[in-house]
Amino acid sequence: MTRLYTTHLKYVLPLMLLYCGISLVGMFHHEISGEEAQQLTIGRDSSSVIDVYKNMLYEGHVVLWNSLMFFITHYLSARPVYMQLFHLLIINCAVYLFLRYAPFDLPVKTLIIFGYYFLFVYSLVCRNYALGILLLFACCILMANPGRNMTRIGFLLVLMCFTHLFYAFAAIGIFFYLFVCVIGRPQLYWRFVVFTCLFLFGVINAVFETWRVPADGIVHVKSGLSWINVHDISFGIKCIPKGFITTLPPSLQYLGDNQSVQSLSGKIIVFLGLLLFTITLLFLRRSRKAILFYVPSVVFLTAFFSITGAAATRYFGLYVIFFISALWLAHYDGVTIFTKGNPGFITKWGPRAFVYIILIDQLFTGVYMYSEDFKGPFSQAKNTIEYLKANHLDTEQLAVDGYCPSLSAYLERKTYYLDNGQYGSFCIWKQAYIHYPRKSLMDEISSSGYIKNSKTFILISNRDNAVNNDGAWQFNKLASFRGAIAEGEDYYVYRATKK
Repeated sequence: MTRLYTTHLKYVLPLMLLYCGISLVGMFHHEISGEEAQQLTIGRDSSSVIDVYKNMLYEGHVVLWNSLMFFITHYLSARPVYMQLFHLLIINCAVYLFLRYAPFDLPVKTLIIFGYYFLFVYSLVCRNYALGILLLFACCILMANPGRNMTRIGFLLVLMCFTHLFYAFAAIGIFFYLFVCVIGRPQLYWRFVVFTCLFLFGVINAVFETWRVPADGIVHVKSGLSWINVHDISFGIKCIPKGFITTLPPSLQYLGDNQSVQSLSGKIIVFLGLLLFTITLLFLRRSRKAILFYVPSVVFLTAFFSITGAAATRYFGLYVIFFISALWLAHYDGVTIFTKGNPGFITKWGPRAFVYIILIDQLFTGVYMYSEDFKGPFSQAKNTIEYLKANHLDTEQLAVDGYCPSLSAYLERKTYYLDNGQYGSFCIWKQAYIHYPRKSLMDEISSSGYIKNSKTFILISNRDNAVNNDGAWQFNKLASFRGAIAEGEDYYVYRATKK
């Protein structure tokens, strides 16, 4: 049995109070975007948890977070702020577990929680990643005594696998870690059998949920082993430095790729990815069990990027989360993040330089993103809906150009989408509904049966100057809402009147 590392509450509580206050202030200055509203509206507009499962057919995600959104929107409130408060509670619980039990020095912990991922990406942006972090950190605590807690860990793995496919990769790493712990300890075999059954149930479900997307979905996953080629594997490896090096350019596109790394040549990024992976392994080299957790987690995550071609900063942060967790687990084998005693100059200062350079980079990125979100709107959906309500336009016939659920989330009801000619809220990711390139706005209006017999309606578009006063309609621009951080979340409001 390994003694659980703890940090005294006199250090933890002031940091928690500071983090909670900063994240709460940030939350009230953060407007949810389409990717956050998507999960909220699926839960809100489903009649049951089974209906949630049906409505997620084209999502490629597991159901736990959306099911939680069902209960929040049906039994508390459908207002987005309730989802934000719930998400804030989750990430604050994860931060508390980290500050209290993670075996790192206080300066390292402080830099991590006020860095890019914990200050912004997994804090203010409401998705299912924070829940997975909370569950993974809880597993790290229980794995101080894996024999006694094996069944508990198994149940947590099920929840992790129901949270996101990425956490199923971490679950695979935990399986290998516990497998080594069980070897030579026959008294734990039956517990490991129960644990294995829970683990397999969770992982198989996560894989099934992700791959059940119909063939007419917009996500194209490479079949079989066709992704095993230099181009696709290189793409996956390039994602590693994008997780650790978070510095963003002034142009700032949160939902896009990490441009500071992407601007380098392909070969340099691949080399940087392999170098970072090698360096992180060196931190774990004295703990075979921690390596058995870390390597499968990273390899499966990298393979996912190679297979799907997916790219977003919120994905890449999992490399950092897995590395933190691996360092946590290595502590149970007596491995510390920084070498103690009287090591040589390189052995002493090399690890410190690496860790602090990475964490300071993430700190500056986190502060920058937090301040940008504080100063300006992340999405203009909230401001747009508030304008409609203040001017009593929300009661008129509305038509939305821009297949994005953030307007519906703040309106708290379904809207009519000109993009696919249907009444709805969350996006259904069918190829027939997502047009590349987008149809012209005037073509959408002329072919819409919803407004065919209308004399006037309110048009909300995320395309500026896309309307033309033709022989059928006269458009009067009522308001413009520009400057959103999230791409496609600027909105323009018109009154359309039939001539």
